[in-house]
Amino acid sequence: MVEAVESLLERTWLGITGLQWLAAAVILVALTPTLMLVRRVATRRLRKHAVRTESDVDDTLASLIERTRGWFFTLIGMRLASVTLDLPERWDHRIHVALIIGGMVQGGIWASTIVRYLVDRRFARHVHAEGASPQVTPIAQALLRLVGLVIVWSIVMLVALSAMGIDITALVAGLGIGGVAIALAVQKVLSDILASVSIIVDKPFAPGDSIQVGQLSGTVRRIGMRSTVLAASGGEELVLSNNDLLSSRIQNFTRMQERRVVLRIGVVYTTPQELLERLPDLLRAAVERREHVRLDRAALVNLGESAIEYEVVYWVTTADYSVFVALHQQLLLELLREMRGLGYEFAFPSRTLYVVPPEEGLPANPTEPASPAS
Repeated sequence: MVEAVESLLERTWLGITGLQWLAAAVILVALTPTLMLVRRVATRRLRKHAVRTESDVDDTLASLIERTRGWFFTLIGMRLASVTLDLPERWDHRIHVALIIGGMVQGGIWASTIVRYLVDRRFARHVHAEGASPQVTPIAQALLRLVGLVIVWSIVMLVALSAMGIDITALVAGLGIGGVAIALAVQKVLSDILASVSIIVDKPFAPGDSIQVGQLSGTVRRIGMRSTVLAASGGEELVLSNNDLLSSRIQNFTRMQERRVVLRIGVVYTTPQELLERLPDLLRAAVERREHVRLDRAALVNLGESAIEYEVVYWVTTADYSVFVALHQQLLLELLREMRGLGYEFAFPSRTLYVVPPEEGLPANPTEPASPAS
């Protein structure tokens, strides 16, 4: 029996003794289960640590370790075992290529996990407000995932083909030309889709917000992949292209915390000096008596063509438009009553024409020559 074992160990295959094959097999058989055991222990510890923390980074690390495949450990073991053997160049090259391809596939799995984590984390910031419409479009989230996965696995495929000795230059050129052709063919559609993703990610507005785009205004009803639907104040729906929407200036009134009001008042130039000096205090007092109002300034600002102009600037401490309208109306009515009672006259655009009689000795009709002096 001992002689048979010794004979087997001394026998050669591919120029390698049985003892060397046995040593390589021990490395392969021992390394793969060991790495799988390390993966299991590391995953378990990270999962326990993730329960005690609020961060999702440790969960992602645990997922990356957990998604490390057993066949990848086997390929690593095969490569380490082949190092101890003096294999023919052909077989050594095959094992090396197998490890590169397996490593790229495993790297693609890791990269796919990271892409999903980054996309989901970015969209997780868009929480749903209570009673409001959804602020996240699942289609856009899936689209970003798809784009990321396509890029990752395209790189994996190209590197794997290159490792197998296939010339990928023509393939890369063909993919580039095809991609450009497709992009040009669907340029408008792609621009609207990417604009939709930009709206959802950057969140300049959300469903339920009241916005104004140029001369158009309304409440955002739905954000689609190609267009955004607004409910106009007149009851009709406004459908705007996402790309055109982002290229315009957008005013979002829903996110306004306070409302700034600028009021200009003009009085006639014949107003007595005493009343002119008293007017800023009168304006200031009228504003400060209001609730939900914070005064900025009240002062004489300009000597206009037909009026002495005063400016009142104040803030309404709520964004509610109905509150602003009611407060502003009360302020205007009170100012009208008080200023009229004190004798102020409001100015309006007007011009005064002064007619001067002709000087003595000049003809009344400019076309007639003057008579000579006697």
